[in-house]
Amino acid sequence: MGVRLVALNGFTVVLGPLVGRLMNRTSPGLVLVTGLVVGGIGELCVNLFHADTGTGKAALLIGVLGIGIALAMAPITTIAMDSLPHRLAGTAGAANSALRQIGSALGPAVFGVILTNRTLGTLPGHLAHSGLGPADQGQVNGMVSHVGIQAGAFLHLGTSEATGRALSAYGASFTDALHTCALVGGIGMLLAALVALVLIGVRARPAHDADAATAVTHPAGTVTGDVS
Repeated sequence: MGVRLVALNGFTVVLGPLVGRLMNRTSPGLVLVTGLVVGGIGELCVNLFHADTGTGKAALLIGVLGIGIALAMAPITTIAMDSLPHRLAGTAGAANSALRQIGSALGPAVFGVILTNRTLGTLPGHLAHSGLGPADQGQVNGMVSHVGIQAGAFLHLGTSEATGRALSAYGASFTDALHTCALVGGIGMLLAALVALVLIGVRARPAHDADAATAVTHPAGTVTGDVS
Protein backbone atom coordinates (compact mmCIF):
# COMPACT_ATOMS: atom_id res chain seq x y z
CA MET A 1 0.00 0.00 0.00
CA GLY A 2 2.90 2.35 0.70
CA VAL A 3 4.12 1.99 -2.90
CA ARG A 4 0.67 2.91 -4.19
CA LEU A 5 0.61 6.07 -2.10
CA VAL A 6 3.72 7.36 -3.87
CA ALA A 7 1.31 8.51 -6.57
CA LEU A 8 -0.44 10.68 -3.98
CA ASN A 9 2.62 12.56 -2.73
CA GLY A 10 4.72 12.32 -5.88
CA PHE A 11 2.48 14.59 -7.91
CA THR A 12 2.74 17.30 -5.25
CA VAL A 13 6.51 17.44 -5.80
CA VAL A 14 6.55 16.95 -9.56
CA LEU A 15 3.76 19.42 -10.37
CA GLY A 16 5.00 22.17 -8.03
CA PRO A 17 6.77 24.29 -10.71
CA LEU A 18 3.89 23.80 -13.17
CA VAL A 19 1.34 24.99 -10.61
CA GLY A 20 3.33 28.17 -10.07
CA ARG A 21 3.24 28.92 -13.80
CA LEU A 22 -0.48 28.20 -13.95
CA MET A 23 -1.18 30.69 -11.17
CA ASN A 24 0.78 33.40 -13.01
CA ARG A 25 -1.05 32.78 -16.28
CA THR A 26 -4.57 32.35 -14.87
CA SER A 27 -5.39 33.04 -11.23
CA PRO A 28 -4.76 31.33 -7.88
CA GLY A 29 -8.52 30.99 -7.34
CA LEU A 30 -9.01 29.13 -10.60
CA VAL A 31 -6.15 26.74 -9.85
CA LEU A 32 -7.51 26.16 -6.34
CA VAL A 33 -11.04 25.41 -7.50
CA THR A 34 -9.74 23.15 -10.26
CA GLY A 35 -7.57 21.28 -7.79
CA LEU A 36 -10.43 20.77 -5.36
CA VAL A 37 -12.73 19.50 -8.13
CA VAL A 38 -10.09 17.11 -9.51
CA GLY A 39 -9.24 15.97 -5.99
CA GLY A 40 -12.89 15.40 -5.14
CA ILE A 41 -13.36 13.31 -8.28
CA GLY A 42 -10.21 11.37 -7.46
CA GLU A 43 -11.46 10.76 -3.94
CA LEU A 44 -14.76 9.46 -5.23
CA CYS A 45 -12.87 7.20 -7.64
CA VAL A 46 -11.47 5.37 -4.61
CA ASN A 47 -14.93 3.79 -4.42
CA LEU A 48 -13.80 1.71 -7.42
CA PHE A 49 -11.31 -0.06 -5.14
CA HIS A 50 -11.93 -3.67 -4.21
CA ALA A 51 -10.07 -5.97 -1.86
CA ASP A 52 -8.25 -7.52 -4.85
CA THR A 53 -7.53 -4.28 -6.75
CA GLY A 54 -4.07 -4.42 -8.32
CA THR A 55 -1.26 -1.95 -7.75
CA GLY A 56 -1.50 -0.42 -11.22
CA LYS A 57 -5.19 0.45 -11.03
CA ALA A 58 -4.84 1.64 -7.42
CA ALA A 59 -1.93 3.92 -8.29
CA LEU A 60 -3.85 5.35 -11.25
CA LEU A 61 -6.91 6.19 -9.16
CA ILE A 62 -4.83 7.57 -6.29
CA GLY A 63 -2.87 9.60 -8.84
CA VAL A 64 -6.00 11.54 -9.78
CA LEU A 65 -6.37 12.53 -6.13
CA GLY A 66 -2.66 13.42 -6.02
CA ILE A 67 -3.02 15.75 -9.00
CA GLY A 68 -5.93 17.51 -7.31
CA ILE A 69 -3.99 17.98 -4.08
CA ALA A 70 -0.96 19.25 -5.99
CA LEU A 71 -3.11 21.86 -7.74
CA ALA A 72 -4.86 22.94 -4.55
CA MET A 73 -1.95 23.19 -2.12
CA ALA A 74 0.12 26.04 -3.59
CA PRO A 75 -2.71 28.53 -4.30
CA ILE A 76 -3.89 28.39 -0.69
CA THR A 77 -0.76 30.17 0.55
CA THR A 78 -0.86 32.72 -2.27
CA ILE A 79 -4.52 33.51 -1.66
CA ALA A 80 -3.94 33.86 2.09
CA MET A 81 -1.03 36.27 1.56
CA ASP A 82 -2.96 38.34 -0.99
CA SER A 83 -6.02 38.64 1.23
CA LEU A 84 -4.33 41.04 3.67
CA PRO A 85 -2.15 44.15 3.30
CA HIS A 86 1.57 43.46 2.97
CA ARG A 87 2.22 44.80 6.46
CA LEU A 88 0.11 41.90 7.77
CA ALA A 89 1.83 39.25 5.64
CA GLY A 90 3.20 37.60 8.78
CA THR A 91 -0.29 37.30 10.22
CA ALA A 92 -1.61 35.75 7.02
CA GLY A 93 1.25 33.27 6.88
CA ALA A 94 0.82 32.29 10.52
CA ALA A 95 -2.94 31.83 10.15
CA ASN A 96 -2.45 29.70 7.04
CA SER A 97 0.14 27.55 8.80
CA ALA A 98 -2.04 27.14 11.88
CA LEU A 99 -5.10 26.10 9.87
CA ARG A 100 -3.01 23.64 7.85
CA GLN A 101 -1.70 22.04 11.05
CA ILE A 102 -5.22 21.82 12.48
CA GLY A 103 -6.38 20.10 9.29
CA SER A 104 -3.40 17.73 9.38
CA ALA A 105 -4.38 16.66 12.89
CA LEU A 106 -8.15 16.71 12.53
CA GLY A 107 -8.34 14.90 9.18
CA PRO A 108 -6.65 11.63 10.24
CA ALA A 109 -8.59 11.66 13.52
CA VAL A 110 -12.00 12.03 11.85
CA PHE A 111 -11.33 9.57 9.07
CA GLY A 112 -9.71 7.16 11.51
CA VAL A 113 -12.94 7.08 13.52
CA ILE A 114 -15.03 6.58 10.38
CA LEU A 115 -12.74 3.82 9.13
CA THR A 116 -12.72 1.98 12.44
CA ASN A 117 -16.44 2.22 13.14
CA ARG A 118 -17.42 1.26 9.61
CA THR A 119 -15.06 -1.75 9.59
CA LEU A 120 -16.37 -3.00 12.92
CA GLY A 121 -19.96 -2.33 11.89
CA THR A 122 -19.84 -4.30 8.64
CA LEU A 123 -17.57 -7.14 9.76
CA PRO A 124 -20.28 -9.31 11.42
CA GLY A 125 -22.37 -9.29 8.24
CA HIS A 126 -19.45 -10.29 6.04
CA LEU A 127 -18.43 -13.01 8.49
CA ALA A 128 -21.99 -14.38 8.48
CA HIS A 129 -21.83 -14.74 4.69
CA SER A 130 -18.32 -16.18 4.69
CA GLY A 131 -19.33 -19.71 5.67
CA LEU A 132 -17.51 -19.62 9.01
CA GLY A 133 -19.07 -21.31 12.00
CA PRO A 134 -20.47 -19.30 14.92
CA ALA A 135 -17.41 -20.05 17.07
CA ASP A 136 -14.97 -18.76 14.43
CA GLN A 137 -17.13 -15.72 13.78
CA GLY A 138 -17.16 -14.91 17.48
CA GLN A 139 -13.40 -15.34 17.68
CA VAL A 140 -12.76 -12.96 14.79
CA ASN A 141 -15.25 -10.37 16.05
CA GLY A 142 -13.77 -10.53 19.53
CA MET A 143 -10.19 -10.21 18.27
CA VAL A 144 -10.91 -7.22 16.03
CA SER A 145 -13.08 -5.51 18.65
CA HIS A 146 -10.43 -5.98 21.34
CA VAL A 147 -7.24 -5.27 19.38
CA GLY A 148 -8.61 -2.91 16.72
CA ILE A 149 -8.76 -3.03 12.96
CA GLN A 150 -5.02 -3.76 12.79
CA ALA A 151 -5.91 -7.27 14.01
CA GLY A 152 -6.73 -8.11 10.42
CA ALA A 153 -3.01 -8.30 9.70
CA PHE A 154 -2.56 -11.36 11.90
CA LEU A 155 -5.85 -13.25 11.90
CA HIS A 156 -5.26 -16.98 12.38
CA LEU A 157 -7.95 -19.59 12.99
CA GLY A 158 -7.83 -23.34 13.41
CA THR A 159 -7.48 -24.19 9.70
CA SER A 160 -6.05 -22.41 6.69
CA GLU A 161 -9.46 -22.49 5.01
CA ALA A 162 -11.12 -20.80 7.99
CA THR A 163 -8.32 -18.23 8.13
CA GLY A 164 -8.74 -17.49 4.43
CA ARG A 165 -12.48 -16.95 4.81
CA ALA A 166 -11.92 -14.72 7.83
CA LEU A 167 -9.37 -12.62 5.94
CA SER A 168 -11.70 -12.30 2.95
CA ALA A 169 -14.51 -11.11 5.22
CA TYR A 170 -12.17 -8.68 6.94
CA GLY A 171 -10.92 -7.36 3.58
CA ALA A 172 -14.48 -6.77 2.41
CA SER A 173 -15.30 -4.91 5.64
CA PHE A 174 -12.20 -2.74 5.37
CA THR A 175 -13.04 -1.97 1.73
CA ASP A 176 -16.55 -0.90 2.73
CA ALA A 177 -15.03 1.42 5.32
CA LEU A 178 -12.57 2.82 2.77
CA HIS A 179 -15.44 3.55 0.39
CA THR A 180 -17.27 5.45 3.14
CA CYS A 181 -14.18 7.55 3.86
CA ALA A 182 -13.73 8.24 0.15
CA LEU A 183 -17.36 9.31 -0.18
CA VAL A 184 -17.09 11.71 2.76
CA GLY A 185 -13.76 13.09 1.56
CA GLY A 186 -14.87 13.47 -2.05
CA ILE A 187 -18.07 15.29 -1.16
CA GLY A 188 -16.12 17.48 1.25
CA MET A 189 -13.63 18.52 -1.44
CA LEU A 190 -16.37 19.28 -3.94
CA LEU A 191 -18.18 21.39 -1.34
CA ALA A 192 -14.91 23.18 -0.60
CA ALA A 193 -14.56 23.89 -4.33
CA LEU A 194 -18.03 25.44 -4.33
CA VAL A 195 -17.19 27.60 -1.30
CA ALA A 196 -13.92 28.70 -2.91
CA LEU A 197 -15.73 29.53 -6.15
CA VAL A 198 -18.24 31.74 -4.32
CA LEU A 199 -15.96 33.42 -1.77
CA ILE A 200 -12.66 33.62 -3.68
CA GLY A 201 -13.66 33.45 -7.32
CA VAL A 202 -11.63 32.44 -10.33
CA ARG A 203 -10.91 35.77 -11.98
CA ALA A 204 -7.31 36.88 -12.42
CA ARG A 205 -6.04 39.74 -10.30
CA PRO A 206 -6.00 43.15 -11.99
CA ALA A 207 -2.65 44.08 -13.51
CA HIS A 208 -2.05 46.93 -11.06
CA ASP A 209 -2.59 44.59 -8.09
CA ALA A 210 -0.08 42.13 -9.51
CA ASP A 211 2.45 44.96 -10.00
CA ALA A 212 1.91 46.17 -6.45
CA ALA A 213 2.45 42.67 -5.11
CA THR A 214 5.86 42.46 -6.80
CA ALA A 215 7.05 45.97 -5.97
CA VAL A 216 10.06 46.21 -3.63
CA THR A 217 10.12 48.85 -0.91
CA HIS A 218 13.54 50.27 0.06
CA PRO A 219 14.42 51.12 3.69
CA ALA A 220 14.11 54.82 2.91
CA GLY A 221 10.50 54.28 1.90
CA THR A 222 10.88 54.60 -1.88
CA VAL A 223 9.39 52.05 -4.22
CA THR A 224 11.06 50.77 -7.34
CA GLY A 225 9.32 51.51 -10.62
CA ASP A 226 8.73 54.39 -13.00
CA VAL A 227 8.39 57.81 -11.40
CA SER A 228 6.48 60.38 -13.39
